Amino acid sequence: MNKSSFARIKSIGHYYSTFQGVYDEKGDLISIAGTVLDITDRKRAEEKLSASEIRFRRLFESAKDGILILDAETGMIVDANPFLIDLLGFSQVEFRGKRVWELGLLKDLIANKEKFLELQRQEYVRYENLPLETADGQPISVEFVSNVYLVDKMKVVQCNIRNITERKLAEEKILRQLEELRRWQEVTLGREDRNRQLKHEVNELLVRLGETIRYPSQESTSDKQETEKG
Repeated sequence: MNKSSFARIKSIGHYYSTFQGVYDEKGDLISIAGTVLDITDRKRAEEKLSASEIRFRRLFESAKDGILILDAETGMIVDANPFLIDLLGFSQVEFRGKRVWELGLLKDLIANKEKFLELQRQEYVRYENLPLETADGQPISVEFVSNVYLVDKMKVVQCNIRNITERKLAEEKILRQLEELRRWQEVTLGREDRNRQLKHEVNELLVRLGETIRYPSQESTSDKQETEKG
């Protein structure tokens, strides 16, 4: 007769025990021999790992950035978080079981297996402004960061994808406004220079006619400019 059991004593720890009974010719139990193995450290390590996996999963599911997990050896898509699915408009089924270059969402970065292997070798990649295309063809701008690391002896690539489309549009708007301001300033300064020139010409004509100049302040400004040039 063999009997194996697992017992947990909360105040002490975790143990794994194995017992074997010794019987006489009549079948009566004479003695019991067994072993008790303290597996407290192993169980605590398993509990910590389980808690860590739960925390990661919660962060993965609730993250406000897109996260794509790839098998580093094959390029197969292992997982994609809800934010990335909503952002790109692909279903979980369309992500799972495909190699990343087959999906085409990172075609400017991972167009084929060779490009993926290059990404794998670098281990850390960051792109500030990468163009992506959603499932319905809408262009978006993203910040792309990938890291290679080990999970249960499996090498994976984690791609973090942040949508920066609104920030990019705001930056472009500011640049357009600055360019418009620069052009307006150039036009305004050009008009001021022309006005000064016209006033000076009127004053010169009046002097020739022997009349009082009409814009004395203009002549003071002109004299000052000439003095500064001299």
